[in-house]
Amino acid sequence: MAFKGTNVRTALLCDEAPTRAALIGMLTGCVKYVDATKTLTESEHIAMAVNELVELFPTFTLEDWRLCLHMMKKEHFGKYWERLKLAQFVDCFTKYDQLKQPVIQTIRENERKDAERMQAEAMRHLRPEYATEVNPIASRVHPADWMVGENRLTYTERQEMDERQKQAQK
Repeated sequence: MAFKGTNVRTALLCDEAPTRAALIGMLTGCVKYVDATKTLTESEHIAMAVNELVELFPTFTLEDWRLCLHMMKKEHFGKYWERLKLAQFVDCFTKYDQLKQPVIQTIRENERKDAERMQAEAMRHLRPEYATEVNPIASRVHPADWMVGENRLTYTERQEMDERQKQAQK
C-alpha cells in the first residue's frame, strides 16, 4: 500500500515494522553512498533522523523518500561539503518538496476542471431542453407519451414549470 500513494505516517500506523525497515534501509543506503566524513554512523542517530523526517514531512510517500534520497546521492540538491547529518537531510527534503509543489498544483487543477466538467454534464441531464438530446432513456420515449396518464401535467404545474425555467434563464 505504501507504494500506491499512502504517506509514510499512515503506512507506519498500518504496518510499522516493514515501513520503518524500508525507511531506515533507504536512509542508511544514502549515508553509505555519499562520501562524507561527518555523517550519521550510529543506529540511534539514523533512527532519530527517520523519526524527525517523518515528523517534518508526514505527507511524503515511500516513493518520495526513495526519489529524494536517490537525488541526494546524485548531489542534485548541491554538495554536502563532507557533512551529511540531519540538517542536510531536512534541507534536501525541503528542496524536494518545493520541486514537487508545481506538479501537485497541476494535478489538483486538472482534478478541479474534471469535477466541474462532470457537474456541468450532470446538470445537462436535469434541464428539460437537453433531456431528449443527452439522456438515452428519455430519447427512447415518444414526446406524446410523456403527457399520458399519471405523467400528465396540470395547467398550474405547467405554469410553475415555465416560471422556474424563466427564472433560471435570468
